[in-house]
Amino acid sequence: MKKIILLLFALFLMVSCGGDDPESKKPASNNNKTSEEQGTLNGECYPNKTCNEGLVCSEENVCIEKGDSGDSSADSGDSSDSGDSSDSGDSSDSGDSSDSGDSTDSGDSSDSGSENTEAECGNGTKETGEICEKGEYVKCSEVNSQYDDSNFATCNDYCNGWNTDACSGGSDVPALATFPARTHELTYLYNGLTAYENAENQDDELWKTALFNASITMNGSTYSIPHPQANAHWIAAYYDSKTLYFYQNSYLCDDSMNCQYTTPSVMFGAALSALKAGNELSIGISDEHKVNMLIEDVMGDEDCVMLVGYGTLKVDSVSISAGSAGHFKFTTSKIGLYNVTMTPEGDVTNELEEYGYTICK
Repeated sequence: MKKIILLLFALFLMVSCGGDDPESKKPASNNNKTSEEQGTLNGECYPNKTCNEGLVCSEENVCIEKGDSGDSSADSGDSSDSGDSSDSGDSSDSGDSSDSGDSTDSGDSSDSGSENTEAECGNGTKETGEICEKGEYVKCSEVNSQYDDSNFATCNDYCNGWNTDACSGGSDVPALATFPARTHELTYLYNGLTAYENAENQDDELWKTALFNASITMNGSTYSIPHPQANAHWIAAYYDSKTLYFYQNSYLCDDSMNCQYTTPSVMFGAALSALKAGNELSIGISDEHKVNMLIEDVMGDEDCVMLVGYGTLKVDSVSISAGSAGHFKFTTSKIGLYNVTMTPEGDVTNELEEYGYTICK
């Protein structure tokens, strides 16, 4: 009985000394409100956690003015806001098949494409990722200004570039030899010349088969690219702030992998600003060409340029970021090889010497 009396006395003190109770600092309790005062200022909130116009329901279930610093429920706690099923949870919104799930929107194969139908070469429609469509043809000069308008280039079998076999240069200079068209992906680009020279990733770049092959009759002799004795081929590339440099260097190696250069070496440089996926770049020497391909003799006292290449290079994919290695996938057309003094552009000796190259005699 004594415990019950003490408990009642304690309850009496809590009610009579409300100023000392932390709860007394909150808005008036709804225990002192009648049902007529629901929804009014400092009154009990309605059962659905709302109040009269201009008021919001607080965490203590009391109606207070909007903007009151003590109001935390005016936003996330209001069921008419983010918790309302008529908002983000409504199937007529984000879950509606007529919205983001509609096959006529992002899932439509005629838009971003599905795995089975994207860029289907030969379907009569030029789609995203295709340069042309089978059966399409253009004047040769539209593909590359080095060609004249006497014939047409046709879309290749992959719809990713033009077949220029029927095209010829305005100067009618015959190519000494050609590299066949092909696609190649460099899975590792060195970041800078130093890393390339140190061959830090040589294991990934050492190939058994050369990428570019040709047999050339020049000055009464036959030159092979690569040299017939070569048995290892390092195909690698590096980039600096402006240019990507690609090399096919060939070697004669013994069983212990002691290697020596063989000649010639294939190299090209491409302007980084032009290396965007889908771009088809012209290979040549003048300023209008975005890619320069040179065939160099690397066995003499001084490296010198033997031949220059002309054709096109399509950028399939590229990833180059400052301070890190990258990758580069490209597709080349058939590339014609010309003597430096007799190219579709004429004699390009001066241009090459201005770039700092020595011409083979």
